[in-house]
Amino acid sequence: MKRIVLLTLCVAIVVGGCIVLFTPAFERKPPQFVLPPEGTYLGAKATIEIGLRDKPAGLKEVSVSLLQRGKVWKLLTESFPPGVKEKVISLSVEPKKLGLREGKAYLVVEARDRSLWMFGRGNRAYAQVEVQVDFTPPWVELLASTRYVYFNGAAAALFRTSHDAVKAGVRVGDLFFKAYPKEQRDGFLWAVLFGIPQYAGAKEPLLVAQDRAGNSRVIPVPVRLLPRKVVEERVSLSDRFLRQRVYPLLPAEKADVPPEEAFKFVNEEMRAKDEAFLTEVASRSGPQPLWQGPFIQMPNSKVTATFGDKRTYFYKGKFIGRSIHLGYDLASVANAPIPAANRGRVIFTGFVGIYGNVVILDHGLGLTSLYAHLSRWTVEEGEEVEKGQVIGYTDSTGLAGGDHLHYAVLLSGHPVNPVEWWDGKWLRERIIAVINPFLTEDDLEGN
Repeated sequence: MKRIVLLTLCVAIVVGGCIVLFTPAFERKPPQFVLPPEGTYLGAKATIEIGLRDKPAGLKEVSVSLLQRGKVWKLLTESFPPGVKEKVISLSVEPKKLGLREGKAYLVVEARDRSLWMFGRGNRAYAQVEVQVDFTPPWVELLASTRYVYFNGAAAALFRTSHDAVKAGVRVGDLFFKAYPKEQRDGFLWAVLFGIPQYAGAKEPLLVAQDRAGNSRVIPVPVRLLPRKVVEERVSLSDRFLRQRVYPLLPAEKADVPPEEAFKFVNEEMRAKDEAFLTEVASRSGPQPLWQGPFIQMPNSKVTATFGDKRTYFYKGKFIGRSIHLGYDLASVANAPIPAANRGRVIFTGFVGIYGNVVILDHGLGLTSLYAHLSRWTVEEGEEVEKGQVIGYTDSTGLAGGDHLHYAVLLSGHPVNPVEWWDGKWLRERIIAVINPFLTEDDLEGN
């Protein structure tokens, strides 16, 4: 009888032990981290993101610190309610204000889970990542820039930075125009094409250079802004136009909305979405200048709308919307052949909402040209084309009132006035002369 009792007790102990060891409540796996990579730079203002995960027990607490030269700066201590199994922590840190010095430091993270293992203390995870503290922005020297810039027009700048600069360009209001670097012995030489369009929200260009730690050096680019007349146009919309041009662009769920709502959706929501898409595509421009000499206008074409035209729309005498025209409208015969305005590479062909069938050519250094409302295109993405080569044919696809070409020039994806780029004298004096030291003999061919 004693043996049976003893055996039963042993079995109970073994079973109980197994329950303790193998149930989720006593799991032994510590929390997992997703940390910044080794060697991450922390600037004067930095954001540190840390991912935490623990399944099935869940997270209990975490602490985050910076360690440098034996001194510890506690950044965060947080406890989690039961049931939290994943967490992303984003910390805004100003190491200089905290008292850290430039140089090596360590990010230290410690976390515990809600496991009952270790007498209820849970599993502990610890990690230490080396980081580099850097408060000093790169130095910048402006070498040349376009001094006289027409409103809605384009300009160029040439500048030099130290080797630690990883991103640079010109900011005009909400717009950023990317600069392209060439490495030199004492740093980088950069060239940038930028514009001052009316939709930028500002007229003062600022040169910005940023290092790996996010430190930025900002200096003004001196320009004298010259006025250029902007056309204001009142447009009365007909039922026929709305039926033939607006309603076909609507998604199925809006097929039966009233005319005012239909136009408002296409003119505002769809226009914003389409322009954002075109900006993203055009911003993929490569670093190598491909254009040669002035751009060409579609032959035998009449200008029917210019850049920056302010349009106010009315339906049955009632105001229903506004827009700014971001290109030139060129009309010729129906289904007219469209030449490439300059040498370049095809980076997009396809249908884009209000713009209809579109081709975008990359001319390098942030400069692209756009051709819209086409009936069809005759080139393929990735294909290199020569100036004057036929790339498609005109039509009225998208939100077009008749057969024409909507032609646009974009810098870093932002439309600027195309008329300047048809002017060889302007191109030589305002663009090529400024960035000439950046260009090679091949780049200068034809310019």
